[in-house]
Amino acid sequence: VWLLFSNSGSLWVAWNKEHRLKRTNFWIIEAKQSDSWIWRALLSLRPLAKQLLGCSLGDGRSASYWFDNWSHHGPLIEFIGFDGPMKMGINIKATVAEGCGQSGWLLPSARCRNEPISHLRGTLLLLQPPVAVSGSDTFTWGTEGNRSSVFSTKKTWNFLRPSAPKVNWKKVVWFKFAVPKHAFHFWICNLDRLPLKTRMALWNPAIDPSCSLCGQSAETRDHLFLQCSVSTQVWSQLLQRLGQTGFTLNSWQDLMQWLLSPPHGLSRTLNRLAVQALISILWRERNGRIHNGTTQPPSVLFKSLDRQIRDTLLARLSHGRCQG
Repeated sequence: VWLLFSNSGSLWVAWNKEHRLKRTNFWIIEAKQSDSWIWRALLSLRPLAKQLLGCSLGDGRSASYWFDNWSHHGPLIEFIGFDGPMKMGINIKATVAEGCGQSGWLLPSARCRNEPISHLRGTLLLLQPPVAVSGSDTFTWGTEGNRSSVFSTKKTWNFLRPSAPKVNWKKVVWFKFAVPKHAFHFWICNLDRLPLKTRMALWNPAIDPSCSLCGQSAETRDHLFLQCSVSTQVWSQLLQRLGQTGFTLNSWQDLMQWLLSPPHGLSRTLNRLAVQALISILWRERNGRIHNGTTQPPSVLFKSLDRQIRDTLLARLSHGRCQG
């Protein structure tokens, strides 16, 4: 869309202007079945594109009087309404230059009682009409108040996908040297989106919500990964290995707070690698008991965890954070 309005010199733009837009306006042309899929896709993007496309008047010969954003009112067809061309006597296909006469702007009557049209009259009286010596109209791209004459992929992406506020747990989930599959699983777990039995029981009351590892309590995130008798035994061995003897984690909030706090003794990276690997192992053990009927004792689970951490550190041995 930007190429159609900028002076890019593109052969594709020249062809479309000559064969598709010669007698009409991009904003009102209708898609045809005979049009290419890319042209139909561009036409479908018009509601988004008009929010990003601005216009600085020059000679007024390129800017659409009704559809381009050349005044602080925005597109006049939206400000006044679709009956604006009829009320003001200016063709819906007119350019800004065609909205002027020899003496200046074609102004609506001062006695007009239509409030938007009265506001537009006041705006035009204060605005210099376009003249040929001003050069061509210049189109700009970006959000209101942040537009430039150069197309910006970053501005477009930020408009289409607004960034959410930063969360304090970002570095606990997504950190350098993390194992991708463990980090992804930990992210889902942190958002509490895993298909735990208590969650599935909300969809199907026939499901038994008991913990798959111990069967003694409801299978919630905090219970399965931190409070279950099987989980606590593995955690006890892990925390002892990390130099955290006598330390306990009773809730997911406690776990995240511990991972965010400065480490004691061993590196923060090692703590996070170990925790993410343990959460993944406990989840895999839970699924194995449900779907395959296999059971591994806590000692075997810790041995598997120890092997995973050793392999992860060996693969990253050249980096300082993974040594020692």
